Amino acid sequence: MGSGIPRHLADPPPLRRRWRTWTGVGVAVLLVLTGVAWLARPDGDGGRAGRSVAASRGDASATTTTRAVATTAKAKPSDDGPKNLLANASFEEGPLGWTAIGGARLTRSTEATEGDWSLRILADGSADGPVGITVPDATITKLQGRYHTNAWVRPSAPGATVTIGLREYRDGQPIPGSNTLGWTVEKTGWRKFGAIHVASEPGSQLALEIMARDLPPGGWLDIDEVVLHLLQSRS
Repeated sequence: MGSGIPRHLADPPPLRRRWRTWTGVGVAVLLVLTGVAWLARPDGDGGRAGRSVAASRGDASATTTTRAVATTAKAKPSDDGPKNLLANASFEEGPLGWTAIGGARLTRSTEATEGDWSLRILADGSADGPVGITVPDATITKLQGRYHTNAWVRPSAPGATVTIGLREYRDGQPIPGSNTLGWTVEKTGWRKFGAIHVASEPGSQLALEIMARDLPPGGWLDIDEVVLHLLQSRS
């Protein structure tokens, strides 16, 4: 107090200064050694944490890549096989694009082989002739083009005869040489059948016809998944 300097501002004695100096150095050295030992331990928590983060990043990258490949594979359309020349071939839009034959009544049925709907052809009770559907201008023919068609059909009862055929028209008149395949039903249930037609003229209209005859009163014919292909040349 005699010097007039406050106690907290006065220089400490030499021993205390040395003790404080060595204490600070020791703490710094201890921290450095601890950090080096921590990083050098292969099985320490720090190493595991680093590997866990790297592994997690690798797994996430692999998962993202796999999902991208799967999405690409699903999104890529298949180019195998000939193109179906018919629109609304599975009747998901009702009878759009199709025309009734023989006074038939057309409606949709939930008894489908694919999708939600099939087309049901109902026979007119007052008519005795065949009933069916047609696409009168399915495509324009190529000379000697081989056209293949098939469909799934299901009559309401055995004994009915179902036919599927391709016919060429020029100026509204049929050209001789249509190809029609018939099948007499022996038991109920879905059945797939078809026919092949070789075009006799170029530039004619090709019509597809599916018919049923000898249906019982109140009977019907279900049709689904109709296709019309232009087959590749055999040359």
